[in-house]
Amino acid sequence: MRMRAGLIVAGVFAALLAGGCAAGRANRHPFPPATPEAVVEVTRLIFPAVVRIDVKREFYERGKRQLRAGIGSGVIVDDQGRILTNYHVAGRSAEIYVTLENKERVRARLVGDDHWTDLAVLQMDMEEVKRKGLSFRHAQLGTSRTLVPGQDVMAVGTPFGLARTLTLGVVSNTDRTLSADGADEQKIDGMYETGIFYNWIQMDTPINPGNSGGPLVDLTGKVVGINTRGGGQNLNFAIPIDIAAEVLQKILATAGPDRKGRVERSDLGISFKPLHELEQFYGIDINTGALINSVDRGSTAMKNGVHAQDILLEINGQPVNARFPEELAPLRKRIADLPVGSNVTLKLRRGKDTVTVTLPTEKLQSAAGEEAEARAWGLSVRDVTRAYANEKQLDDENGVVVTSISPGFAAAKADLQEGDVIRAINEKPVTDLEAFLEIYRDSTQQKQQTVLVQVQRGRTSRPAVMKVSFKE
Repeated sequence: MRMRAGLIVAGVFAALLAGGCAAGRANRHPFPPATPEAVVEVTRLIFPAVVRIDVKREFYERGKRQLRAGIGSGVIVDDQGRILTNYHVAGRSAEIYVTLENKERVRARLVGDDHWTDLAVLQMDMEEVKRKGLSFRHAQLGTSRTLVPGQDVMAVGTPFGLARTLTLGVVSNTDRTLSADGADEQKIDGMYETGIFYNWIQMDTPINPGNSGGPLVDLTGKVVGINTRGGGQNLNFAIPIDIAAEVLQKILATAGPDRKGRVERSDLGISFKPLHELEQFYGIDINTGALINSVDRGSTAMKNGVHAQDILLEINGQPVNARFPEELAPLRKRIADLPVGSNVTLKLRRGKDTVTVTLPTEKLQSAAGEEAEARAWGLSVRDVTRAYANEKQLDDENGVVVTSISPGFAAAKADLQEGDVIRAINEKPVTDLEAFLEIYRDSTQQKQQTVLVQVQRGRTSRPAVMKVSFKE
């Protein structure tokens, strides 16, 4: 009996042990929880890789190129001193300083930027780092693909220019679009389009002014996003690190000693609308295709017979599905990632017919073209792009648009206004910014005191005479 009792006890103990192991396995968290110990450890890992960024960014006002001071955050991403941050923090910057964890300031330069994703890449002055005997650590980039709602995350940055600060919260949504119809195009500084090729990470982790460009990290200490937007009511947003890593790689690959890195994208001149609740009207199956909402005038799509209200079914033989707003950004990116100038085959549903169209892609252009000053005339101008011409319903993309006027100078006295499009100067056509600057340089070198300008304002074309004064 004692032996049987011993076997029973041993069996019960073994069962409890096995059950305990099973329970331990069942209770393991799929993601590290935000215990005090974990938070402290992640802070120890990430703080040395976060920098404060002080910049002077280029802008044009009152007819002149000027610099405007700003602050933000960034994260060091490799041992060569490269920093990832936001375009709205450091894009178009002319002067940059970064402050390391030990409070030492180091010069940096802009390697490249991409307003479409609101990202910029900086390079610390490594000779200065070496000369001062400074050290730093870089962060490890993780992936945003595996993030899930409810997962603990930490946002790190230098809010309001203060020392490094962390805030703790959870992921609220990993696929956030900011409009009901998926038309997520926002503008940085009121000019530069952004946020149309990805959906956002939404989190309740507080983001304050100055946090922009800092890292969003998981509880393993890896960067899963770049903090970008903060708002009330726990509405804060970050760019997925998978998008940021791709942009970083392309900027570094195209940057040179005298050339800013960039991301080149394709465009077809098509805008889309989700098909949710429209399938029956168009007579197509659910989860099939994307509605072409509009076709840009003069675009490759228009030239090759793509129509508004067509249903895009396939791209190069691969099916398309954009039933919901969240599915539009990946579709736009799919087109943008095609090689510029390559041929693409679209399968379209038009009424009850199926149409196949092959057309070349063209380089994606911003509505905000390159900008320059003509200081002697008292104005600044920007290149007219096809996107700008379509936005303003201009007949073509020839000319430059006036962006600012200096009071008291020749342009102001000739009644030129912001938004005027200069088509010709001294009867010479102004086709683009380069042509404008060539005419401007010739005119100022010759010290021409009378300059005839042909201006388009709205639908009206009018001449204007600038009386230019030159200081002796």
